[in-house]
Amino acid sequence: MIETKKTFCRFCHVFCGLEVDVEKNRVVDVRGDHDNPVSEGYTCPKGRAEHERINHPDRLRVSQKKVDGQFVDIDSSRAIEEIGDKLRAIIDEHGPESVAVYVGCGGHRTSAGGPWYIAKWLEAFGSPRLYTSLTIDSPSLIIAYDRLFGGPLPLGVFDIEHADCALFVATNPVVSHHWTMPQSNPFTRLKKALNRGMKLVVIDPRKCDVAERAHVHLQVKPGEDASLLACLIREIIENKWYDAEYVNHYVSGFDELYEAVKPFTLQYTEHRTTCAAADIVEAARIFATAKSGAAASGTGLHMARHQNLTTQLVQTLNALCGRFDRRGGMARIAGTLGPKLPSEGNSPLPVSMRTEQRSRVRDIQGITGLFGYQEMPTNTLADEILTPGKGQVKALIVNGGNPALVFSDTDHTLKALEELDLLVVNDLFMSATARHADYVMAVTHPFERVDIPMLSDNYYPFSFNQYSEKMVEPQDDVIEEWEFFWRAAQRMGSGFSLPGIDADDAPTADEVIRALTPSARISLQELKDAPASGRVYDAGIPEVGGVIPDMIGHADRRLAAGHPEVIAELAEVYAEPVLIGGAYREGQNFDFRLITYRMPEVYCTTGNNLPSLRRKRQYNPALMSREDMARLSLSDEDLVTIESGHGKIEAVVECSDKVARGTIGLAHGWGDPADPRPTREKGSNVQQLIPRDVDFDKVTGLAQQSAFAVNVYPV
Repeated sequence: MIETKKTFCRFCHVFCGLEVDVEKNRVVDVRGDHDNPVSEGYTCPKGRAEHERINHPDRLRVSQKKVDGQFVDIDSSRAIEEIGDKLRAIIDEHGPESVAVYVGCGGHRTSAGGPWYIAKWLEAFGSPRLYTSLTIDSPSLIIAYDRLFGGPLPLGVFDIEHADCALFVATNPVVSHHWTMPQSNPFTRLKKALNRGMKLVVIDPRKCDVAERAHVHLQVKPGEDASLLACLIREIIENKWYDAEYVNHYVSGFDELYEAVKPFTLQYTEHRTTCAAADIVEAARIFATAKSGAAASGTGLHMARHQNLTTQLVQTLNALCGRFDRRGGMARIAGTLGPKLPSEGNSPLPVSMRTEQRSRVRDIQGITGLFGYQEMPTNTLADEILTPGKGQVKALIVNGGNPALVFSDTDHTLKALEELDLLVVNDLFMSATARHADYVMAVTHPFERVDIPMLSDNYYPFSFNQYSEKMVEPQDDVIEEWEFFWRAAQRMGSGFSLPGIDADDAPTADEVIRALTPSARISLQELKDAPASGRVYDAGIPEVGGVIPDMIGHADRRLAAGHPEVIAELAEVYAEPVLIGGAYREGQNFDFRLITYRMPEVYCTTGNNLPSLRRKRQYNPALMSREDMARLSLSDEDLVTIESGHGKIEAVVECSDKVARGTIGLAHGWGDPADPRPTREKGSNVQQLIPRDVDFDKVTGLAQQSAFAVNVYPV
């Protein structure tokens, strides 16, 4: 007999509500939960494929150990003992900094074992070596917050339901479900907002889903966002469309900013960005003169050229137009797992966004991530493994990630993985990274553990939480991620403990969640007692007031629109040559710029082995304009070679009206180099085109992973 249970999806960070049909301890179907007050029945194809993932024939049901180059089954308890002993020996010989953990996208979607937990695990023996996917795609958010706000501000939710205008820059929330807008049920929320009259402006080199619905779409030349955003700011200031009262009270550096953007005239910007001057003016007017609204950016901007500057300029638009801490703008929700802010009398959060730790390689400063833990720049990790000396990484644990496919400079990454004294991978499958591991720990599927959506507690459209019981009991010898780290710490003798849990205890997942949320205003027991579809708390809308100016971290309690680093980088942008084609420098010969994007069938590197998703796409096509296809005498599904200044790959070309002439679009997360299948069956790995140590950002260490110069040749 089939039993229907309620839970939430953990394929991505959105946590849409699900109904799960279970028969004889086996998941047989998954669909959206219409009783969930956030997602309201919405799911994407990936979420609906979760029954395929949990039951997949290739799923690891027992942990693996590499012996003489081959993987053999190993009992999880025995594996943890061996791993703990090896970690202890490495620490004793090389010091605590020799042990690192990389937490990928999947590792963020477990409340008990997420990076907030693993940071404490590393702290127990003194290692600062936490690396996460944040510093692969969006460390510019941290730098922008630090420059503009002087520290973290709890203004992470776009109150789109009360907005008169939205400006999305290089983000496609309908597919990416990014926090640029309330991510649950994004298309419906956007459609409702447009139907009631909200104006939409989109800046994107690709005519993505939201761009197709925009009142103005500025199809900017890839990599030229900084000039376009500077020109928008210039137009807003010169036409006096900014909120003068808000600026006078809460913004500093206005005059310095104006002087810095003056050179970015309409004529200059039209030539450099290929956006029509009239469209630039109209976009600026729509956004700035709206009574409410917000500008938001996504990874398409955060991984491209001048990402720290462009990310801040997007937020500067909000500052100039009075969109922070205002109804219909960037607001906050109280969440459930921390204290609720009062409406007045608040102070800046005592958190430094840039840490004292610096990488040995390229001297990049660490950051404090979006969720309060300190982390190091992931783009330096491969070199930290390969560079001898004090602090060399000798042991790496990969939790819910796949560096072999997502780190820049693939060949260098694979060399680093092979060089480690110990590589442990926690995963559901034998991933591209797991094939290089000494141990692969078979972990539970999300439906096999209790959980809460901790990652999104402050990013829902309103205060909400949901406790999920296990949908099924785990079979065979699989283990939860948090338990692996807990038992490994016990074997190492590191003394790792949590509030209320001694190092020698054997806690439950519930006990770990409680220990990780000591300031929760809604207790775990209250969450467990709530309806299975979750519960809305407070008024059911984002909150405004009490943040600006009280919580701004700068001494003058003003938003630093004219931060010296911003002014200096604007001058650098204007000094760059303006070239035809794909090149950025004189003497280069490139015809195209390549942008990366997300496909609806895959999240990061997860999903392309699931039957229902593979029926839609077996590879990631290289999108090319009709004009460029004709010029190169190409047809759909032809094989091409894409070559950068660093490497080259084979790809399957596809004609697309969504990209302009001179632009190539290629989704990331595909094309395992070790996979013997042809490109038409495995896709193309864009990371092979990207160097780790050329054109990297000097502040965050980030490699330029989008809008980079390439050439394309028929095979």
